[in-house]
Amino acid sequence: MNVKVLIVGNGPGGVELAKQLSEDHEVTIVEKETVPYYTKPMLSHYVAGDVKEENLFPYSLDWYRKKGIELLLGTTAKKIDTKKKTLETDRGTLEYDILVLATGAGPRKLQIPGSEKMLTLRTIDDAKKLKEAIEKERELVIIGGGFIGLELAGNLSKKGFKVRVVEKTTSLMGLDGDLTERIKKELEKYGVEFYLGRDVERIENDVLVTDKEEIPSKVILCSIGIVPETTLAEESGLAVNRGVLVDRTFKTSESNVYAIGDCAEHNGIICGTAKAAMAHAKVLANNLRGIPDEYDFQFRSSYFKFGDFPIAVLGTLTKDGNWLDSETKAFYRDGKIVGVVVFEDMKKARDWEERLRSSR
Repeated sequence: MNVKVLIVGNGPGGVELAKQLSEDHEVTIVEKETVPYYTKPMLSHYVAGDVKEENLFPYSLDWYRKKGIELLLGTTAKKIDTKKKTLETDRGTLEYDILVLATGAGPRKLQIPGSEKMLTLRTIDDAKKLKEAIEKERELVIIGGGFIGLELAGNLSKKGFKVRVVEKTTSLMGLDGDLTERIKKELEKYGVEFYLGRDVERIENDVLVTDKEEIPSKVILCSIGIVPETTLAEESGLAVNRGVLVDRTFKTSESNVYAIGDCAEHNGIICGTAKAAMAHAKVLANNLRGIPDEYDFQFRSSYFKFGDFPIAVLGTLTKDGNWLDSETKAFYRDGKIVGVVVFEDMKKARDWEERLRSSR
């Protein structure tokens, strides 16, 4: 049976799903950007000069053709008609049997005077602007202590750029005090300066003004999280909160419509990583093939590298934690280890991930 699968979004989730289904189904991807898939987790490495632009693009247009995937670039999805099973775009109307929203997310922006001077890092165009500005000024102020900001801070400072990180809370990546301190110390070895517990008030005359001091800042990156792209879902009558609401099989509130990746929300959780989006795609592909599968939204599996310092955050982090050794902090619920953070030794991290998953 020839099933028409229409995917909105050509990011990690959308492309992985297309790869999984293209042998058995008629797959079309609708993408508003004008370039084929690029590896978003590598953008910070490109900005730091560690990766060439051409190496961001693993798949040529010819690859899509050979896979039997129709790729409609520069095409904006406008509205879903769930009764007629059609998607209206700015270049015509498309029919579907299965529609998958993989629309991703945009950058969360800080609403302060002078905010127009801030740059963001979500797309290749963002990365090009940021790279050009940093190479000219040789410095960067990053607002936000999440993984994208810290990855960039590590990569740039290692290369001799002056990097300052400004964070509203006293935590990095939402981790506890001693994990934050450990990451901070590692990045300070490269020369990164941290301003934690600061409220950013405004930007004026190449200066970032916080509630505690003024920080010189010719180039500013705002990296304070994501806003799931839900406009299409909302305007088409799907149930939406911060993201498009889904169950553990990625069904939305409308039949034959699914959502995966950064735009999907389950029980208040938005996964927010390329790795998670690809895992979503594999679970959904199984379900569409008739193999029952569910995604465990509660289980975190994130691997990062800040400069030369790797870290893995695995499972569920609770308030009850203690160090097992100098590299591993375990977190407990009812006396049982339910999460770990591992520094340096990623083989140990993968072993822990296996143990944690099998004990759930």
